[in-house]
Amino acid sequence: MIHLRMMSSGLVRPAPPPLPREQQREFEELVRAAQAPLSAPGRSNAAQEEADIAMHPDARAPLQPEFQGDVNPATGEQGGPKREPVGKWGEGDGDWSFKGRVSDF
Repeated sequence: MIHLRMMSSGLVRPAPPPLPREQQREFEELVRAAQAPLSAPGRSNAAQEEADIAMHPDARAPLQPEFQGDVNPATGEQGGPKREPVGKWGEGDGDWSFKGRVSDF
């Protein structure tokens, strides 16, 4: 007895109905514009650009670097992190923290 397995030639997946050609072009342009808002041509207003990339009011401020330049003055390391990645929190054998996350070793 020979068993044959029928396979479809293409993938048939559920999808929304296709858009008319003009609406599809408009949709693709809008998607591209939404994915790259700062690379859109014709933006010259610096205040508008800064407002577009402004952080949420509840977001934490980014950590400021401990030194300027490429060489850490304390360790002499070149190209390393601008801040000590973990910091001691508390007295004695306390916890270590980084950006608000605390671990005890």
